[in-house]
Amino acid sequence: MPQYYIKDHHPAIISEEEFQAVQQEIKRRYNMRKDPDGKYRMNYSGKAPFSNKLFCGHCGRPVVRRRLTSQTNGEKYLFSAWQCRVPVGRDPDFKGCNGRYVWEVDLEDCFTELLREMRNNRDEVIADAEQAIADKRLSEKEQARFEELEKQLEAVTNRISDLASREMGSADALYDATLRHLIFEQEILKQEYDALKDKKEGSLYFQKHLEVLLEYLDQLPKRFSDEIFIKTVERGILDRDKKVTFEFKCGIVRKKPVGR
Repeated sequence: MPQYYIKDHHPAIISEEEFQAVQQEIKRRYNMRKDPDGKYRMNYSGKAPFSNKLFCGHCGRPVVRRRLTSQTNGEKYLFSAWQCRVPVGRDPDFKGCNGRYVWEVDLEDCFTELLREMRNNRDEVIADAEQAIADKRLSEKEQARFEELEKQLEAVTNRISDLASREMGSADALYDATLRHLIFEQEILKQEYDALKDKKEGSLYFQKHLEVLLEYLDQLPKRFSDEIFIKTVERGILDRDKKVTFEFKCGIVRKKPVGR
């Protein structure tokens, strides 16, 4: 027996707006737990600002934090570093990556210096972000199709609800076939609608985070800020040549050498 949604059948526990907001947050958190290619799941951690933000440029696996020992003038000391999880044995099912570690302080200095460069080239930052926003924005044709799909989805959903409420419990073969056809049509329309909706929301997401980035650039601290990194960077790619590619939440990408 097919399952279906009957519109206005009973009072909603939460509003449709609240439901959609929750779905977006679930999707955001799911994407946050994947590598740049969407192949590798990982657990969220808030222990360090680079957690779940850095990935290996060679194999795509997450970059993890390590506590290492070094020595100066005969005295040992501990320091924090970041390295692909494969070479350090935290991914036993994957072999073949020899990504080197990078000092955490070097990553912090690299990002802080990059922000200063971006502040000094503010117009270039805005231009690059606006291009990324424009690339995500729906064209007139796409916007028209989006609005058309919205109406078609509402019409099909109403037909399903009306049919289900009038024929609840019916075992008639024609009724069942009609209902299944409508549900299939609804799913096809929703796939196209969701694709356009994601693109449209991507443009708004970039615009929102461009404003956030510009606010931070106007009041940069002298030292590395956890808050700025978390609020402005989507992810970073750590290459074996000790360069970091920062993908910002406003759609721009910057690459910079890191390390000593």
